[in-house]
Amino acid sequence: MTNLGWDDKADVVVIGGGGAGLRAGLAAATAGAKTIVLEKTGDPGGKTAMSIGIMTASGTSVQKAAGVKDSHARHLADVVAMAKEAGTKINVTSTKFMMRACSAELENLIALGVKFSGPHPEGPHGTPRMHVVQPDCRHLVDVLVRAAAKKRVDIRLNTPGAELILDYKGRIAGVRADSKDGPCFIEAGAVVLAAGDYSANRAMVERVAPNLKLAIPLRDFATGDGHRMAMRIGAKTQNMARINLPQLRFMDFPFVEPSPGLVAAGARLVTKIGARIKTKLAESILMPGFEDRWEEIFIVVDAATAAKLAKPSDDVGPGRDGWALTGKPFIGTAPEVGYAYLEDCRAWDWHFEAPSITAAARHIGCKPADLAASLAKNSKGPFHVLGPTRRVITNSGGGVATNEKTNVLAEDGRVIKGLYGAGVNARLISFMGGHGYALAWAMASGNIAGAGAARFAGKQN
Repeated sequence: MTNLGWDDKADVVVIGGGGAGLRAGLAAATAGAKTIVLEKTGDPGGKTAMSIGIMTASGTSVQKAAGVKDSHARHLADVVAMAKEAGTKINVTSTKFMMRACSAELENLIALGVKFSGPHPEGPHGTPRMHVVQPDCRHLVDVLVRAAAKKRVDIRLNTPGAELILDYKGRIAGVRADSKDGPCFIEAGAVVLAAGDYSANRAMVERVAPNLKLAIPLRDFATGDGHRMAMRIGAKTQNMARINLPQLRFMDFPFVEPSPGLVAAGARLVTKIGARIKTKLAESILMPGFEDRWEEIFIVVDAATAAKLAKPSDDVGPGRDGWALTGKPFIGTAPEVGYAYLEDCRAWDWHFEAPSITAAARHIGCKPADLAASLAKNSKGPFHVLGPTRRVITNSGGGVATNEKTNVLAEDGRVIKGLYGAGVNARLISFMGGHGYALAWAMASGNIAGAGAARFAGKQN
């Protein structure tokens, strides 16, 4: 399509304005490239703005400041042990690369002005490695947007990327975007795909995982646009049949996943009509007929159960570790604090404290007698009503295949010249274990891809 009349031109075009795309745009512009970021929605940030904000990394300045001794070698040993326990194999070389890249990127973000709490402990890891963005990931997005603006990155909202355009040699020549004024053809020296996952693409999800068809996506904009565009030009994908299992998530910010330990401690799961769900929290999301009968679930914590939960006075530090030291349950992993206790939830809209069963039932919208029948005998207040939660798919496991330089690979393994991937569109490894790698890799791969795209386009400060 070399005879195409171009409407615009840039050194680097980034498709997707979520966390990975913003990071790629900033990296490209920092290298001196004229950069355009295409974002399909009306706001930058994508799922990054909704995430808990966890980055798992080793050998960081945050760890050192807290007196925590760690290294990539220790980190790798933990991941290898987790993989063995899970019955899976890992690519040690790629895993080492990802660890180094994510740790370096955390330091880059600190230099940009992002602050992290922690390090917090996490069960599978022998050393505290959980770093959590403060106050939440919306701030991370703001930092990236402001930094990109200073570098004159052109972020175009409500302008989805629609098609990758190749020249006669099979190299990336540009993209077609769909703006409010119609199709816009942008000539590009290089392109970064950072368009997120396909969890909201119902046809794709049902094709690769038909048993998950009742779950809803966390957000409807994750339709696999990057996967689709890449596959159309012969790019290789991998693990496309792998979909993350549904999770219960609170449907207002922050979108916390409730801890299974809540039910074990005595919390009750109830429907919006007050009926008790007699199952473990982790099992409730997989039961047949879930969406028809239990579309919304509330978690009710009475006074006796609340006394069994971890609380701030249990923490020793430097991170939030009281739950790990005492074995008491927490509410869920959460922004800023790492692990939310009941005391933290009072600041969030999905928490309601009721002095009586009648008040709790009124908040849920059910009959007091029905709720009372679902609670423990002689249950006393105050009652903490958490919810509603819904069963959601937060992410899809498959991605566009790349190498460590984030070059997108064709089906035959060759590099598609001028095309880079970031975030989910840069599938390097399939297992790390624990939380915090999706965000860390989104940031790290965005940085690598943006800088690489700028170099390919002939720009390097």
